Amino acid sequence: MTLPVLDLGDEPRLRGLKHGESLRSDIGHNIDIYLNRFQKLGFEPKLILTESEKWSPKLKAFDPEFYEEMEGVSEGSGFSLQEITMLNVRYELIISMFKKAEMSETMVGAHDGCTSFALLPERTKSGDVLLGQTWDWIPGVRTMISRVKRNGKTSFICHGEIGTIGGMQGINDSGIGVVINAMMSSEDGINLYQKPFRMRVRDILNSKHMHSAILAVSGSKRTVSMNFIIGHVDGEALDIEAAPHKEGYVYPTDGVLTHSNHFCGIDVESEVVRIWPNTVYRNVRLDRLFRHNQQIDENAIKSALSDHFGYPHSICAHLDADEPETMQLETRNAIIISLKQAKLSVTNGQPCCNKFQEVSFAA
Repeated sequence: MTLPVLDLGDEPRLRGLKHGESLRSDIGHNIDIYLNRFQKLGFEPKLILTESEKWSPKLKAFDPEFYEEMEGVSEGSGFSLQEITMLNVRYELIISMFKKAEMSETMVGAHDGCTSFALLPERTKSGDVLLGQTWDWIPGVRTMISRVKRNGKTSFICHGEIGTIGGMQGINDSGIGVVINAMMSSEDGINLYQKPFRMRVRDILNSKHMHSAILAVSGSKRTVSMNFIIGHVDGEALDIEAAPHKEGYVYPTDGVLTHSNHFCGIDVESEVVRIWPNTVYRNVRLDRLFRHNQQIDENAIKSALSDHFGYPHSICAHLDADEPETMQLETRNAIIISLKQAKLSVTNGQPCCNKFQEVSFAA
């Protein structure tokens, strides 16, 4: 089954309205999944939505266009702005809630686990810059693709959870692409109400050059740790490991860059290996698979993203029935972005058993 693709235009409220009206039932489904997950972690829905409401004025101040699009999703879907805000800041929100409750972040349960990459022209058969990742998360969470064409601003294609605005992975018509990984540090939650990672992804996709794309991540403090791989069609890519107060940078070696969920380029107190021990081999495994090929094409990438070393805690992740429910995750999507061909390809489910759906700027 293919993911829904929304063709959206200039006006943020109209983008949100179409999103909300077209995908109303899917938005409700995702809201239910998250409120249920938060409740199992010890937080009642009323408390979560009260905290969500505190984020709204912050988001409006950071980016009025982003906020207006969220309002449109709320209006179009019939769900409250609190609920839509919750979807858009759910990662920052839950970490902050645990910090306020003086509970260890290792008790949060599974976060988005991902294995990401960038490949430069010297290593790709097509001479392209290719970015991509697996996105590993809660079973049943539904995602979509937005193709946004604007006048006077960048146009972009992004993949994200239904009901959210910023996207998680994407490419714009200035040749800039981005993929992400969740990370964990002991500082997470200290800086409350900072710009959420989805808004930073949108800022990257709003960028017309690498300078401003990097500034989207490095220009301010953060509430949670997050990793961003940013690539440019002219043959460059870099990785930014962003902790709440620090940034670290990882660069390709011989045209290959891979990353998972632990810090490699910055010295911070990380808690990730306590809950994701598989992170310490997934990035290395992906790097090794890529280096088996002198010239890498999309078939080789699809094969690597389907790798099952360490199954079920593999690059292509599957449920581990022996784990508590709040720790269970699986690969919900695999994404490949071609900067030269300006297209995003994505699976609906694990890449080992699902086809890639291609979306380009040409409708």
